[in-house]
Amino acid sequence: MCRIIEPNVCPTSKRVEVLKKLNENNIPAVVWLSPILPYINDTENNINSILDYCVDTNVRGVLNLDMGLSLRKGNREYFYKKLDENFPGLKEKYVEEFQDRNFIYSINNRKLKGIIKDRCQKHGMLYKQEDIFDYMHEFPSKSVQTKLI
Repeated sequence: MCRIIEPNVCPTSKRVEVLKKLNENNIPAVVWLSPILPYINDTENNINSILDYCVDTNVRGVLNLDMGLSLRKGNREYFYKKLDENFPGLKEKYVEEFQDRNFIYSINNRKLKGIIKDRCQKHGMLYKQEDIFDYMHEFPSKSVQTKLI
């Protein structure tokens, strides 16, 4: 998906490699689960797959403000161009449903956030925004981080 929509970003496979390396070196990590693209990757299967990676690599928390994405001016034009190129007809659905909103939400937002909450609670991962930011402010000494570099 990364290669289609944002070809210059690091793909999920590389991000998982980094999480594994951090875990091997006892460096805690928090995953920011965003963006989630309505009608493209806003599925239970996709979210559960990402959470599986998080569980397997012992991430400390999963941050997700909402299931959706920002479509500010400039972003919108680029994103719609990519939709036209790779998902024919989907741009029209976005325009009709989301109009010119700056942030668009998946119709699965509540359900997917529930999955994140349940899986995080089950595996002892943080999922509430305030808990994650509190944890990040208490983050252990940076000397642990420099060993990897």
